[in-house]
Amino acid sequence: MEIQDGLFPASGPGMLAMPVPSPTVAGPTLRTARERMGMTLQDVAGETRIAVRHLAAIEEGRFDGFAASVYAIGFARNYARMVGVSRDWITDCLRDAITEQFDARDRFDLGWSGQPARRVRAAQFKRR
Repeated sequence: MEIQDGLFPASGPGMLAMPVPSPTVAGPTLRTARERMGMTLQDVAGETRIAVRHLAAIEEGRFDGFAASVYAIGFARNYARMVGVSRDWITDCLRDAITEQFDARDRFDLGWSGQPARRVRAAQFKRR
């Protein structure tokens, strides 16, 4: 997708053109879109079946409570779809920041392997 005039183009009917993708604008944009629709986090949670704590974390830009980067991106994309924000835009906003955060984590190891914990690279996301 091309960025024109400082706006990221909408990706579907009813979707608005959005500001240039940035991790700092993603959460506030989702919150504003939700509030304009007159929805609470509980309403979005009921429709998307995503826990309120995860939706609140996405709005606040906190991704440390997610088990893996794929959940954080997937939940953010479903939340965006629910409130009329482009899923491509939200992915572009968050992909690099979330991947970087998860790359910095050590792999969770219960000690069953008998080997010391090692870092595992997070999955790379590609736009369809």
